[in-house]
Amino acid sequence: MTLTTRRTAIAQGLLALSGATLPSGFALAQDYPSKTIKLIVPFGPGGPSDLISRMLAIKLADAMKQPVIIENKPGASGIVGADLVAKAAPDGYTLLVINQLLVQVSALYAAVPFNPLRDFIPITDIFSSPLWLAVNTTKTSAKTMTEFVAQVKSQPKTHSYASVGNGSIGSLYGYKLNEVASLDMVHVPYKGAGPVVQALLSGEVSATFVDYATLKAHIPSGKVRALAVSAPIRSVWTPDIPTFTEQGFPGFEAFSWVGIFVTAKTPPDVVSKLTTEIIKALKQPDMASRLSDLALDPGAMPRERFAAMVTADHARWEAVIKASGMRLE
Repeated sequence: MTLTTRRTAIAQGLLALSGATLPSGFALAQDYPSKTIKLIVPFGPGGPSDLISRMLAIKLADAMKQPVIIENKPGASGIVGADLVAKAAPDGYTLLVINQLLVQVSALYAAVPFNPLRDFIPITDIFSSPLWLAVNTTKTSAKTMTEFVAQVKSQPKTHSYASVGNGSIGSLYGYKLNEVASLDMVHVPYKGAGPVVQALLSGEVSATFVDYATLKAHIPSGKVRALAVSAPIRSVWTPDIPTFTEQGFPGFEAFSWVGIFVTAKTPPDVVSKLTTEIIKALKQPDMASRLSDLALDPGAMPRERFAAMVTADHARWEAVIKASGMRLE
């Protein structure tokens, strides 16, 4: 046997031995993806999270050469869908698309079947947006916050407000408005932004806190009116709508975000590939254009930065919720 042949034989033997002892996660990462990827959206169809997730799914399927499907799993303020991902195999084939409810529910509910920081790996944000307080014009003729508060006070036990779920920013802001303005509006939770805006249009509820993407198509009808925006300054999308602070209601400054997560303990190489392809998809011009059409601020921040934001928001909303005294069963 020549020296070259011996070296080749040794190399092949070492390669075979190393392959036999590689951790299964490494082998998985090398083959990933090899089957259908699921995006779990814990809200009903029709809202911005669902619409953008479907566009993202098409782009990921093209890039990763595997089907990417959407599964809507609404219920319990996002807990139903989030729990499916938390308990999924950590292989990168089940992802979660959710808003900041993920980091709020642990403070809201006495028992949550997952830990929002421990059981998920944040990938990136998809988009963000402030919220607008919108009212049904048959329920109230108010054109300002002052007028709205006065009318609700003059009609006790008459008005209600909708949100995408118990513990969402919209539900918390309705609770806060009741508290600071001494109102008695009843909270009505729905399973997603689509049902919320339909309830507002039909007059099932008097008001809601909602993103402009959901609201904008209905403003021209005259059935709904935006009264205030939850941002530090007026939004470029509605420069004529003043902020809450401008109208004498400080403390409502916040942005809603939607991000994408994967099950904890997913192999780092799989997480890295997902992150690369998702951020690449979000930065494509047609995706940016679609987000702009919907009056949404584009995301795609680096994974480490998004993870830090998720952790900070968990602490922030936990403090807000505890201060409100809100607790759900």
